[in-house]
Amino acid sequence: MQTKKCCDCKVEIRIDDSLKPHGVSRYLLGHNLEMFKGAVEGLLTDRLENPKFAGPAHPTSGVADQWLGTGALIPGLGMSGDNAQRVDGPLSQHGRGIRKGEMLELEIWAKATHSPVEATIAIRGAAKRRPPYVSGTLAIDTAFYSKYTLELDIPVDDDSAVFSISTSGPGTLFLDQIHLRPSGAGITDAKVLDAFASLNISSLRFPGGCVTTVYRWKNGVGPHHLRPVHLDPQFHGRISYDFGTDEYLDFCLSNAITPQIVVNLGSQTETDAAEWANYCREFFLSRDVEPPMIFFQIGNEQFAAHSSAHMTGEMYVAALNRYVPPIKEAYPNSKIIAIGYPYSGATSLREKTPWRELVLDETHGLVDMISNHYYKGQWFDTFEEQQMNAVDSIKKIRDDFQRMITDIKQRGRNTKIAVTEWNYWLYADFGESAPDQNFHEPMDANHCLFVAGMLQMMAELGEWVEVSNFYHLINGLSVFNSFAGNLIETPLAAIFRFYSEAFLGEYYPLLNDSPLFVGEERMVSAMMIKRPGESILFIINFSTNENVELNLPDEFSGIEGDSLVFENPAKGKEVFAEHSRIPHDARIAPPCSILKFHKH
Repeated sequence: MQTKKCCDCKVEIRIDDSLKPHGVSRYLLGHNLEMFKGAVEGLLTDRLENPKFAGPAHPTSGVADQWLGTGALIPGLGMSGDNAQRVDGPLSQHGRGIRKGEMLELEIWAKATHSPVEATIAIRGAAKRRPPYVSGTLAIDTAFYSKYTLELDIPVDDDSAVFSISTSGPGTLFLDQIHLRPSGAGITDAKVLDAFASLNISSLRFPGGCVTTVYRWKNGVGPHHLRPVHLDPQFHGRISYDFGTDEYLDFCLSNAITPQIVVNLGSQTETDAAEWANYCREFFLSRDVEPPMIFFQIGNEQFAAHSSAHMTGEMYVAALNRYVPPIKEAYPNSKIIAIGYPYSGATSLREKTPWRELVLDETHGLVDMISNHYYKGQWFDTFEEQQMNAVDSIKKIRDDFQRMITDIKQRGRNTKIAVTEWNYWLYADFGESAPDQNFHEPMDANHCLFVAGMLQMMAELGEWVEVSNFYHLINGLSVFNSFAGNLIETPLAAIFRFYSEAFLGEYYPLLNDSPLFVGEERMVSAMMIKRPGESILFIINFSTNENVELNLPDEFSGIEGDSLVFENPAKGKEVFAEHSRIPHDARIAPPCSILKFHKH
C-alpha cells in the first residue's frame, strides 16, 4: 500500500442537499461486558486470584490453580457444591500488589475437622526469610463453614508481595474461599464502574459472546459466598459469577443503560431463558421501576464451527421458534436480536450452508434485528500501511452492511441491523500461544482512528443500523484494563467520551473534496448531527503525515472546537492521545486527528 499525499491540502465540507437527513440511534454507543477469564477479576476488588479454589488441582501439590503449597482439592465439599481446599502445608500467592497506608480486609470461609486450628495470615516481600510486612491470626474452631475476617494495615508499596496462610494445631483446615479486599470497598470495584459510566454507554451486552454457551445465569444471583466458579470449556479458563445479573442490572439502572442480554443457546433450555427474562422483570418491579426495554439476543456465533453449539440455519430458526415466545411472554418490553451471519460455517463433515436468508424468510413476527460481528486487521510492517488497512477495513464493513440491507429489502422486511461485536484486532490471542498476553490489544493510533471511523460510518447508515457494541470494556481488546486494583485507561476511552453526545439526533449527509486515502475512501471523514437548538460537526483526518486546512459550513464559522490528536508511534512519543481546544479562527486538522465543533 502507498499513501496518497497532497501538498498544502485544503478540504471543503458542505451539506449534501441531494440526500435527506435521517435519525441516528443512541445505541450506536454500546459496549460488551463478557464474563470470560480476566474480565470478571477486573471488575472486582479482590487482590487474590482464584479465591474460591477452582480446579484443577496441581498433580503434585494437590492445590488449586494460582496457589502454591501442599494439600488436596476436594470436589463437592465446598459450600456451593464446588471444591474445598484442604491445607496440608502453607499456601501462598506471589505478585500481589499492595499500597502503603491502605487497610486490607481478609475474608475467609473455613472449617476445621478433628480439632480447632490456628491460621496465621501474612503479607511479606519476595525475599523469603525477610519478616512479614504485616500478619495476624485467626482461630478456626467450627467443623462447619464459618466466615472469619481480619484487617491488615499495609506499611509499604510492593507490586510483588507474597500472601500466605499457614496453620498450627492438631486439626485439619479446609478452605472454601479466601478474599483480600480494601476495607469497606465492597465486592465490585466502584472506580471501574465509575470509569464505565463516564463513557455515557447507551447499551451494555452481557454476559458476552461465546461464553454464553456455557453461562448459567442462576449461578450469578444470590449471596456472593454461595456463587460457584466453573471451568469454561469455551475459553479454557474459569467463569466467576461474583459479578452477575444483579450487579449488571443495578449498573444499567443506575446509569440509564439499556440492558442487552445474550441467552444461553448451548447448555440450557428455553425454560431457563424465560426464567431469566422473568427474573429481570421482577428485579425492576422490586425497585418500583417499570421494566425498561431490554434487547434479548438469541445465542452467539452458533454459525461458527468453533462454537460449542454450532448448528445449521434450519436448527437456528427452530431454536428461535422455541426461545423467543416464552421470553416475550416473560418480558413483554423486549426486542429480539437474531444472528444474521450469511451462512453456517463448514466443518470436516459438510460444506457451509445458508443462514441469514432462512432467518429473514422464516421468522416473521419473531425478530426485530439481525446481528453480525466485525473483527478486522491484517498485519503490515509500517504505521502508514497499517493505517490504510484500518480505513480500508471500514469500507469493507460498510459494503457488508449494504449486502445485509439488500437482503432485508428484497424480502420486504423492516428488520434493523445490530453489530453486537466489533474491533480492530492484531495482537490479542487465547491460550497457550500467548499465555502472558491476557488477551491484550495495545490501542494505538490505528485502533483509535478505526473506532472513530466506524462510529461515523455506522451513523451514516443509521436508518438501518440500530445497535452496535464495541468489544470489549475491560481486560481484553478493551477500553479499560484493571489488575490488582490498578485501573488503566486506554486512548479509546477519550474517543467514546468525545462522541458521547453525537447520537440520538438527525444525521445530515456531507460532501467533502479531500483526496483519496486508500481505494475509494477519502482522507477526511466528516459527520454532522443536528438536534433542536444545536449542531455538532465531527471531522477525522486519517492521514499520517498531512495537515488539512478546512473550509466548514457557515454555521460553524467563528466558533471554538475540540481536538484529539493520536501520536504516530514513529515519532517516539509515549502519549497516544492529546486533547486540546481549537481556537475560533483555526481550522487545521493535524495528521491522525479528530475534530469536533459544537454550535448551540
